[in-house]
Formats: sequence, C-alpha cells, structure tokens
Amino acid sequence: MSKEDYRDKIEEHRQSFEEEQKEQEALSRVARMNKNGSNNKKPKNTKRKTPLMTILFVIFILIPLSILVYFLKFYEPGSTIEEAEKNSSEEIVEIDKSGDKAVPVSTDKNKDGDKAKETSKKDAEKLASEQKAAEEAKKAEAAKNAEEARKAEAAKNAEQARNAEEARRAQAEADRKAEQARKAEEARKAEEAKQSANASTHTVKASENLYRIALNHYGDGSEATLAKIRAANGMSSNNISVGQVIKLP
Repeated sequence: MSKEDYRDKIEEHRQSFEEEQKEQEALSRVARMNKNGSNNKKPKNTKRKTPLMTILFVIFILIPLSILVYFLKFYEPGSTIEEAEKNSSEEIVEIDKSGDKAVPVSTDKNKDGDKAKETSKKDAEKLASEQKAAEEAKKAEAAKNAEEARKAEAAKNAEQARNAEEARRAQAEADRKAEQARKAEEARKAEEAKQSANASTHTVKASENLYRIALNHYGDGSEATLAKIRAANGMSSNNISVGQVIKLP
C-alpha cells in the first residue's frame, strides 16, 4: 500500500467517526431536552469529556494502523531500533487534539539533506579510491622502471665484465705467444752461439767448392749439410771464392 492509500483510509475513518459523533451529540441533546420537559431549555453548561468513541478509535484503529504502516514501510529484518526510527522519521501520523482528527504529516525535511550528504560521501569515497588507485599505479610504474633500469645496469656491467675478461684472456694469450717467441729466439741464438763456438774454419783454396768442402770435412755432401754450412756463414747460395774463410759447424 502507498502513502496515499493510507491517507485515504485514515480520512474515511475520520469522516465516519465525525458522523457518528454528530449523531450521538444530536441524540444526547434530544434526550436531555425531553428529560427536562422543554424543547427551548438550554442544556446545562457542563464540562466536555473525551467521548468513548475517540478513545476506542485511537486504541483500536489509529495505533494498530500506525504500527502496520511502520512494519510495512520502514521495518527491515536485522536493522537496529535506531536505524528503524531514523527511517520512520520520513512520515509520522499526528492527531489533532482540538478537532479529534487524525492527520498524516510528512516529515521529509532532512531527506534531501541526507541524500545530498550520502551522494557527497559516495563521491568523496569514489574520488579517494581513484586517487589511491592512481597513486598505486604510479608507484607500480616507478617500481617497474626502477627494476628495468636495474636490470639494464646489471646487463651493462655483465657485458663490461665479459669484455674485460675477453680482453684479459687475449692479452694473456698474446703475452704467452710473445714469451714463447722470445724463448725460441733465445734458444736459436744460443744454438747459433754454441755452433759458432764449436765450429772450425776453412780457407777456400783453388778448385774447391762448397760441396767438396762438406764432403771432405763431414764425409757427406748432402743438401742438409750444405744448408748447415750456409746457415753458419750467413750465405744464401753455394757460391764461394778462393781465400774465403768459412765456418764449418
């Protein structure tokens, strides 16, 4: 049932109650006049008392109807009394004591204010949530950039370390080869010095050549023997001249 249905029902009860009250007053007035024996005699000015029908109306109709309206419109299972009273403040049924009338009175004074406060609160919560989400996204982006920069720096350092290690290995290999070459040269020079120290000399005579000298001295005129004699004397060929002194290693 809507609020208008409740108001119409209360208005119907009020009108029926007024009609009954008027009928009772008329009957009471006629009965008093008949009792006093004169239709023109005014009734005594007695103090008006609350009619029984008003009490019965309030007890058996208005109060149950108010309770029914409360339970149908405002009561929610599980809600506290304070919340129910706050919700029920939207509409209250008051009794006009002067005319014994039940008049529904709407009390929506704070309804718009409450809605505005609730809307403002929701907007503030939404704005705070958006700001928080933006800050978290900003922090996540900064953390991501920092992590990427850290990884890039680590990769750069690793690359530099790898290049340095390769350069060190290449330098070590070059030093090793240079050392081997130096030792080989020293060995060659030592061998030449040894051969020079042990070598005898021969003065070339007429009709002698390098082959005959090698054959006479070593008993072997092979190319290997000739190459040894040439190396000992720094010769590039087998040509010799009379009177030339040659070393015979």
